[in-house]
Amino acid sequence: MEKRFGQTAITFGVFDLLHFGHFELFRKIREIVGPEGKVYVMLQIDEMIEKFKPGCKRVYDFPTRQKMIETLRTVDKAIPYDIVGIDAVKNIDFDILVVGPEHTNERFQRLFRWCAENGKEVVALPRTEGISTTRLKEIIQDL
Repeated sequence: MEKRFGQTAITFGVFDLLHFGHFELFRKIREIVGPEGKVYVMLQIDEMIEKFKPGCKRVYDFPTRQKMIETLRTVDKAIPYDIVGIDAVKNIDFDILVVGPEHTNERFQRLFRWCAENGKEVVALPRTEGISTTRLKEIIQDL
């Protein structure tokens, strides 16, 4: 991955149950932008999680998730958003949108086109092998 020192990168997520995969994502993004760059985590608000994933059990509410994310030295700021898309990012000064390989739906495709039209780079990073929030919740439930 080519370095983009001094630039600002954003990524999206709920980040309810922070785990090694999340830490690796933030570390990799920080590695791309360097210590002079900025890493912004777009953090989905509780109301939208409930709307799109009814009955989804969360561990932490938005203010707690925001505080947890912002305590990480690899992250500069956690920014609330409702729905992934152009409206969520158009007023944020950023250079790089970092997504996972699963982010392929039409909403993301529109966002990718907007990024291309507005001089923003889209970088897809692989997930950390063998770890996911869903899997961790299953393991914890089975304890």
